[in-house]
Amino acid sequence: MDWAARYAACSVAVGLKVKRGARGQMTDLWPALAAEDLPVESADAVWPRQTWDLLESLPDRYPGHPIFQTNSCALAYVLKRPDSHRVHKTPACAANHCPDDQRDRCAAATLAPITSDDIRSRLVWVGVPAIRSVDWDADRRTATVQEVLHLRDRNNVSEQLGITIRAARASNDQYWSGRLEGGQPLIVDT
Repeated sequence: MDWAARYAACSVAVGLKVKRGARGQMTDLWPALAAEDLPVESADAVWPRQTWDLLESLPDRYPGHPIFQTNSCALAYVLKRPDSHRVHKTPACAANHCPDDQRDRCAAATLAPITSDDIRSRLVWVGVPAIRSVDWDADRRTATVQEVLHLRDRNNVSEQLGITIRAARASNDQYWSGRLEGGQPLIVDT
């Protein structure tokens, strides 16, 4: 961190990302993950308690160096624009250690009005066949789609329209869970 804080505009700290079916591959190195009641595959990231506590103390040690847990927020900070993934005022936002001017930028952002037809059109644009139903909650800017979607398609539509999309995940999706899917950090005492 001493080196990064001298040369980088900010840092991004990300815990362990666990793809479906990968738990068995890592329990030899981290035995605590073998506990079946730990939702390691649906967590945003898995953190050892000691590392999580260290992460929480870093802003005090590097007060002029923002530390993010979300890439989209770090990118928004560097580009001096509001985050487009609707992270503001979420648990992910609270976990980020970003400056007040960035929080103000995100708070002041005005999102364009969206309709169900806009969402369908964007899904077609990314190559998703016709969607039967989009349940659109304009107040929460959240769309629920009944069909199965790849995470890459949901992220594209979320980024372009500034919304959240909830949908069943494709069985062959190669991406891990994340905060855009509603996953939260999992802190493991080891």
